[in-house]
Amino acid sequence: MDKRRLNEDIGVRVRRRREVLGCTREQIAERANISVQFLFDIEKGKKSMTALTIVNLAEALSVSIDFLLLGVRDHNEQQSIEVNKERKRAAIESVLSPLVPEPRELAEEMLRLFVRGVSMSGKAKKI
Repeated sequence: MDKRRLNEDIGVRVRRRREVLGCTREQIAERANISVQFLFDIEKGKKSMTALTIVNLAEALSVSIDFLLLGVRDHNEQQSIEVNKERKRAAIESVLSPLVPEPRELAEEMLRLFVRGVSMSGKAKKI
């Protein structure tokens, strides 16, 4: 793997993890003790990092260094992700379960459309 590709892959993981956490670049940059511009450049795959920056950024994002560098999740992290997915499914089901079939189908379709719209726009907007 070449340096440019590695930087791009790391940048994608950093940005996605930051977004999953719901954090701004400013918040993560402060936690990692780097500038916002440097974090922006990392996310765009334009900059490499020192070992110290990698450690600080992994801590700021609450991920392992292996995940940050290589995209490797450890077993416990993968289990945690699966548990969270199941909790989210259960939460959605608890909201939809009281509905009778026709309104439930309508609510499910509205949810699918909402998710598709958010996926296309890149992020949900707070109302």
